[in-house]
Amino acid sequence: MPRPNILFIMTDQQRADTIGAAGNPVIRTPHLDRLCREGVRFSAAYTPAPVCVPARCSLIHGQYAHHTNCVDNNNPMPTDRPTFMQALTGAGYRTHGVGKMHLTPDSQALRGFQSRVYSEEIVERLEDDDYAQFLRANGYDHVYDHMGVRGEMYYVPQPAQVPARLHNTQWVGDQAEAFLRQDHGGQPFFLWASFIHPHPPFCPPTPWNKLYRAALMPLPKRPEGYEALQTYMMKVQNRYKYRDQGADLNLLRCTIAYYYACISFIDYQVGRMIAALE
Repeated sequence: MPRPNILFIMTDQQRADTIGAAGNPVIRTPHLDRLCREGVRFSAAYTPAPVCVPARCSLIHGQYAHHTNCVDNNNPMPTDRPTFMQALTGAGYRTHGVGKMHLTPDSQALRGFQSRVYSEEIVERLEDDDYAQFLRANGYDHVYDHMGVRGEMYYVPQPAQVPARLHNTQWVGDQAEAFLRQDHGGQPFFLWASFIHPHPPFCPPTPWNKLYRAALMPLPKRPEGYEALQTYMMKVQNRYKYRDQGADLNLLRCTIAYYYACISFIDYQVGRMIAALE
């Protein structure tokens, strides 16, 4: 019996309720809806860690954060235990990674992959980032913030500084589709396609940034006295990201519109990958 090919698609900071099939009446996600309809939607699944690097560390090792000792973004991932990518490579799979992996302390590490194409939200060295080199080759080396302006603009919705055809979300889709269409000589493959979006800054390209109109976006639920429910870390985040001086409801609506646009653009890439598989 032939072993199945595996396509693993990952998004970053996408809420569980941002899929049409999960009951969201506003967002447009036809391809994710199809996966829910034809597959399984886990409606009560939780991350083993609420922070970026520890969550990915738990994922690749299959262990809780208190076993990996990676509980914060500054903690290095262990090197004394296997990853599931190593297990698949050892089992004869052709393993390939596309996009953001957020591995520490070495973002270029393979960790069991046979090959990778690199793209991280914060580029430390331009020559190490395949997406940065792609932008340079296409005449966009003047764009410093490849994934949107951070700092005081971190939570401010903003149109991408590159066209849709050169956007990172499209690039991940292009790289994934190219791998899927390769002839692997009958060898089963594992492809991990990892998107940076909808991690902030929310910077969908034109015309995706106009898919949702801010005035029509529902506001988030904010119970009376909600400020008292914020944790210390939330207050710290809001302070250094300039979001602690009250709520601008129009900005909130626009933020949701751009956040949804980022997800719909990813959904479009998911459709391309499914088509390539078929």
